[in-house]
Amino acid sequence: MPIACSLTAAASDDRIDEWRRFLAASVDAAERTSPQQFRMHLTSTTDLAAAVDLAQREKACCDFFEFAIVIESDALWLSVRVPAEASRVLDDFARLLPNDS
Repeated sequence: MPIACSLTAAASDDRIDEWRRFLAASVDAAERTSPQQFRMHLTSTTDLAAAVDLAQREKACCDFFEFAIVIESDALWLSVRVPAEASRVLDDFARLLPNDS
């Protein structure tokens, strides 16, 4: 699977801004579980439909991303996984989080 994104530069900037807004409003903690996986604890007020929509649109243009919403008895997580050769892309994604996450 190629590590590529089909968005134009302008559309990519818009998508990055959209991720920043979503993550700032919806994530209160995050952890890197492996070089290829990152998970974010979603707040109780997270709009799950918005999370799914954003992840699906990201997957449509960057097929190498894998997204999952993990449901635990006391927590919801948005998990992001990439192939080993895309670990730097995951680093960039993690940097979209506000510094206090």
